[in-house]
Amino acid sequence: MRKLLIAAAAWAILSGTAHAVPDDKTRDTIKALKFTKANAYAKAIDSYCFADHPFATQPLADAAQQEAEFRQEIGEQEKATDIIADADRMAAEHLKVDQSACAPAASFVEGVVATIDDAKQPMEAIKQSLAEAKAAQEKAALAEKRNTTCRELQSRADAANLENLVPLRMPLLDCADVLGVDNIAKVDKRIEGMRAEQKAADEAKAKQQTAATGEVARKTEAAAAETKKPTPPPSSNKAADVAAIMAKPATKPAAKPAQAGMEFVGKWDQVDGNCRGRLWDLNTKSYDGTPVTNIERNGNNFRVELSDGYSFALRNVTNRTLTWYSLESGDSFSLKRCR
Repeated sequence: MRKLLIAAAAWAILSGTAHAVPDDKTRDTIKALKFTKANAYAKAIDSYCFADHPFATQPLADAAQQEAEFRQEIGEQEKATDIIADADRMAAEHLKVDQSACAPAASFVEGVVATIDDAKQPMEAIKQSLAEAKAAQEKAALAEKRNTTCRELQSRADAANLENLVPLRMPLLDCADVLGVDNIAKVDKRIEGMRAEQKAADEAKAKQQTAATGEVARKTEAAAAETKKPTPPPSSNKAADVAAIMAKPATKPAAKPAQAGMEFVGKWDQVDGNCRGRLWDLNTKSYDGTPVTNIERNGNNFRVELSDGYSFALRNVTNRTLTWYSLESGDSFSLKRCR
């Protein structure tokens, strides 16, 4: 009857459904096994009870090892070896101090050993059930990991711009079983909207650039047109000053030698050099009362700058003749040195 109960309990797990954690029937069946305890008492009997034959056998040890591994799987202890060691210690301590327990212990061991053959198939069923439960647990863990990965991917997509969202589309499509089959349609709609916004922004930027380029071209053309306009004659009174000089009565001053390197220095008239016409007093200090600030020479030509910004040129200067030329008005006069 005992053998039938053990076998029936073991076979009961075959109809159970494996879960991530072994079901109650599987747990109860494993806890009902006595092979580890019987193996421990068999070794204790051999050590302390002076039995007429050895009780510890290899088939019993194998069954005990299998049971310990089952108990490890359901979390009774971390290692099967610890389960066996604890059972051995308890049995040894019991029989070592209580010889009267040897006979009941021997009867217990013999009863369990008698169930080994009948329990082989149920033990295989337990092993398969635990493997299925472990596989289901691993599958559930992978599913949870996938769920977390897909949710994190969706969070990244929600915060992404167009450039970063497009590469996430295919991974999001693979997560349809987690995020929902209609999720990818929402993503596509969002991408379409972002592309439309980007296109509108690009077109607006292009229009701004075109307008800016046109404005630059317009200003350039206006500047070029302004440059081409004829320069109006300067509003200077130098022409009037020249006329006033020419209107002065001619006097014949004594001729002085020209300063070294400045052949134009001296008195000049516009007629024949006899100083009977309009006199021109050219020197390096002043011109018609206005101080000279700079004189530049280029061969027989001179450029004279005055302190008021006015300038004129003396061209083709010789000991006897030169040409006075206004750089602003373009007026020119041929002069001869006074003799």
